[in-house]
Amino acid sequence: MSNSVKPFVAAGGRRRFIRRAARLILFATVPAFALLLATEGVFRLAHLGQPALRSAPLPEEMAGVLQADRFLLWSLRPGIDTYFGSMHLTVNRLGLRGSEVLEKGADEFRILSLGESSTFGATVSDEETYSARLQEYLNAALPARHFTVINAGVSAYSSVQSLKYLELRGGKLKPDLVLFYHEVNDYLPSSVRDSQNNEIGLTLTDQQLLGSKAQRVNRFLLEYSALFRFLSFQVASRRIQQFNRASFDNPLLNIGLPNIGLPPFVVAQKTNDTRFSGLNEKSLGRRVSDAERAENLKRLQAFCRLRGMRLIVIHPAYRHSAPHECLLTRFCRENRVLMFDAFPSLHPPGVPAEFSYRDLFHPTPAGHDRLARDLAAFIATQLFTNAPDRRPAK
Repeated sequence: MSNSVKPFVAAGGRRRFIRRAARLILFATVPAFALLLATEGVFRLAHLGQPALRSAPLPEEMAGVLQADRFLLWSLRPGIDTYFGSMHLTVNRLGLRGSEVLEKGADEFRILSLGESSTFGATVSDEETYSARLQEYLNAALPARHFTVINAGVSAYSSVQSLKYLELRGGKLKPDLVLFYHEVNDYLPSSVRDSQNNEIGLTLTDQQLLGSKAQRVNRFLLEYSALFRFLSFQVASRRIQQFNRASFDNPLLNIGLPNIGLPPFVVAQKTNDTRFSGLNEKSLGRRVSDAERAENLKRLQAFCRLRGMRLIVIHPAYRHSAPHECLLTRFCRENRVLMFDAFPSLHPPGVPAEFSYRDLFHPTPAGHDRLARDLAAFIATQLFTNAPDRRPAK
């Protein structure tokens, strides 16, 4: 065979090899794919891709005030004007509590108020929230300026969710000042979420759960594959048993709270009853770890600084709070972040707790008002140095 013919023979051999390999792969893949499809069909018909556990719906969720949100887990449903219990509740087109947010004026000083249910104003009407009252007090104290306070608080939000909202949506509102009110939800177990939460969420922090929802392949398979859901729930169930123990450290003790008895949140799907979940929920992992909480505060400070926004971190207070040092207070001190302590406002000397709180966590209208007055005085003296200190006497 001449040298000129050999390359053609070699090329022909390679092509035959490739064709044979392709046939072998095809013959191996088609049966495997068919078996996978058949298995998927069986799991769908048998309804095996369903969670066994879920979190009980939040009160605002049952009232239709909340909606699922892929980027934030849940958010307020836009366009609401209703009564929730005895409180008047409106949600504007942006999904924020209160009136519509208009185009920012040239002389407007805009404040974005981020936080949990106390910021949202659970148990009080729109005009009674500390954000709404803060706007009134600031405009009265500094009439030469025009203040607008936008209430972006959402019930049961953690610092992860509010920070994510600020990064994705809140920054576009061009606030001059950001208020950040977060503590107890970060320290609660991963069962305290909306009713979308199931076994998978019970094993993850808020940051991890949001990260898993951001993964397109994972999200697609969980939505469309019963087999993938079944396997994911099985793995999560085994992980939950690692948490489900009698002895654990109560993280609420680290933020000046006693061993508060919280109602169970996990519902057994078969019985639709929290009594049969079999979980010691307090032993589940926290919604936000210390490392994540510290990182959130750093990202918050960096985001505001980069965009020229002032930042005030509010140190929350609850009915049974005690003054305390914690991760938040140390961060503010070490990083020179302005911090407003809500404890003196919500626990004035000689005033019974029921004057400031309707339950374990949520202020009364009087509590919101006192918090707003003191916060307005703090903002006036810290950011507008020529303004007099009008902090009311305790």
